[in-house]
Amino acid sequence: MTNSDQRGIEPDRLARKRDEFGRNGYCVLASAVATEVCHRVGREIADLLNSDFNDSIEAGGSSAKSSKSYVGARNLQQRWDGWRQITESPSVAEFAGSILGPRAGLVRILYFDKPPGKGWSLALHKDRTIAVKAHRTPVTPFAKPTTKAGVPHVEATPGLLANMLTLRLHLDAMHAGNGPLIVVPGSHLETKQSSSSDATEIYCHAGDVFVMRPMLSHGSRNAVAGNTDHRRVVHLELAADESLPGGYDWYQFSPV
Repeated sequence: MTNSDQRGIEPDRLARKRDEFGRNGYCVLASAVATEVCHRVGREIADLLNSDFNDSIEAGGSSAKSSKSYVGARNLQQRWDGWRQITESPSVAEFAGSILGPRAGLVRILYFDKPPGKGWSLALHKDRTIAVKAHRTPVTPFAKPTTKAGVPHVEATPGLLANMLTLRLHLDAMHAGNGPLIVVPGSHLETKQSSSSDATEIYCHAGDVFVMRPMLSHGSRNAVAGNTDHRRVVHLELAADESLPGGYDWYQFSPV
């Protein structure tokens, strides 16, 4: 037996989830990915980061097996195709498809962890940047060109971001002790700066997929002293369409 909902989402439940998502800018797809899939994904990413993959961020220290500890990595789609284990989960596929439609694709994968002893917080923010193949002059309709780990990025328009989804698969439980995510419900519909006093903490089990709009204000708490639990997350960004304005192209677009 697995903890994954292999049957997908009942129509009434899907409608309720869509309403919740539209109102709050996020929802949790509980038990969306099977336990054995989470374990496999975790092993695959650990093997990748302990290879010669050079877009990873090392936390320092080593395990008894001399493997390194990493707090994050960018551009995983260049070297890892295991992401389909997440997007092909029935409940994930049904929910994402109902929001983005039939032409959706994966455009970026990030990985991050809060390992024991690394208990930082992260201020509220919105995810405004996208990865593109090349910078253009003029940069319009986008803005603020940057380069991250060798990949061009730009700040996208609100209209484009409103047609994107972020899927976060939790490989470990996220609880009050290991620096949980905080979000401001409804902030994806607002242009004003959100206040931390409006934020709510999000808890997840391993195998849950947290779905959000990029423009949702989100951050994270500090981990508590003495916490011994990792908080590993595989972060997938999906767009509704392969086309981009202004002559731009996605850095990578893989149909889902």
